[in-house]
Amino acid sequence: MNSNKERKDVILESLKLSKTERNITAEKTMAMLYTLADKFLEGKDLEEVKEAVAMTRIGQMIFDDGVVRGREEGKKAATERMSMLTAKLLEENRLDDLKKITQDEEFREQLMQEFDIP
Repeated sequence: MNSNKERKDVILESLKLSKTERNITAEKTMAMLYTLADKFLEGKDLEEVKEAVAMTRIGQMIFDDGVVRGREEGKKAATERMSMLTAKLLEENRLDDLKKITQDEEFREQLMQEFDIP
């Protein structure tokens, strides 16, 4: 960048200009600016750009994707834990406990600890 302005300022100004448009080119430009910021900025400067990006449509899209992934990973982890607990209880023929864990969350967590299920 051949300018008297700091990289951060050029990126922030470019982001502001990109925000005025609502088309795919503007969104691609914002993504490219975010990538440049990630590569060339650090610390407080990168944080400022992150805040500016968070207020854009692409920032919202990135956030939404993260939320969806987090939910999917959490759901998968919960299913795996429940499967492990079910297998342990069946292995020990503890059918009454198996039935009880379907309705009693506190008891379910107690058994997770008992069987050392993370």
